[in-house]
Amino acid sequence: MDFIPERLEFYLKKYYLTHYPYNLMLKWLSYGKANLLPNREFAFILKDDIHIRFLSFRTLDEFKEKILRTNPFKIDIGAPLDRKKFADFYAIERELVFDIDLTDYDLIRNCCKEAKVCNKCWRWIIIAVKVLNLLRGIHCWVADQKARSLNNKAREAVAKYLIIQGKENSAITKYRVHPMAEIAFRCILDSGEFENLIFEQGWLDTQEEWSKILNLCSDVEMREIMDKEFRRVNTPQDRWELITMRFDQEKRAKIKEENAGTKLPNIPNELSINFLRFFVLEYAYPKLDEKVTVGINHLLKAPFTIHPKTGFIAVPLNIEDINNFNLNELPRVDKLEEIVIHNTSLSKYIETFNSFIENLKE
Repeated sequence: MDFIPERLEFYLKKYYLTHYPYNLMLKWLSYGKANLLPNREFAFILKDDIHIRFLSFRTLDEFKEKILRTNPFKIDIGAPLDRKKFADFYAIERELVFDIDLTDYDLIRNCCKEAKVCNKCWRWIIIAVKVLNLLRGIHCWVADQKARSLNNKAREAVAKYLIIQGKENSAITKYRVHPMAEIAFRCILDSGEFENLIFEQGWLDTQEEWSKILNLCSDVEMREIMDKEFRRVNTPQDRWELITMRFDQEKRAKIKEENAGTKLPNIPNELSINFLRFFVLEYAYPKLDEKVTVGINHLLKAPFTIHPKTGFIAVPLNIEDINNFNLNELPRVDKLEEIVIHNTSLSKYIETFNSFIENLKE
């Protein structure tokens, strides 16, 4: 049965009364320091899009009482401020956050568009988790003291370092590949998720689709060669094999090592040698929202908030188990009572959240 947004107010009352992890939320945001929680900004978005900003809470009872009384449709988290008075206050720290919106992939996402998400396009999130985990540590909250203390300039530097978009970015050119871009490239290519994306999204199914990919190659002659080879074979799997046999240097080296007599395509010239890197990074590298990472005052949706149109709960995910996550099993606010009856609930997500908090003490 589809979620009924008109009943959200009713579902929220039950959710806040019986399921919301009040204690863990405040345990996280206080970081064991008495001065952080009372000055932490919260914002509630109520029914009819009424916004209440600059809320703060000294105790668990205050926090719970306010939520139960106002029944917020959404809870946003701001930064701890240096004082509670409005005049001239400033943020003293905030978690370093990386935000990825799947709508940013809509130009190449053929399974869904706009707010709709399925397990096929969820592969971009799996890839993003793997890449960011290699490099630092999705909505991804980096919450150790060093990360929280970064100022806006430092956050901007981190964001700009991490944001690369294929051949338009200086991290990868026809002559040079930044080490970070190479790490991300291999991570994505070796994950197996990129190959699944190719076939599920139909990127190599038709000449119209594969022409967009071949246009990432700077060498016109090589584009023509690849186009002819693509038209000569019948399946996207064969076309992907043609690409990797020619451009994946690790694969070529492994084939030569295992069977020296294997005939391989000619080595790409300097104009086309990075074509596969352009393809992989342009189509699968995490598309980060720079503004969210940079702005220390940026309000961020809190974990365990309900999506007003779908009813799904924004739950923390275990990155070690990200490959096994199934969108169809995501908890929905109107199904919680039914879920409890079937002996599953929010518990595994709350356990993940608690582990995250405990790790901050180490």
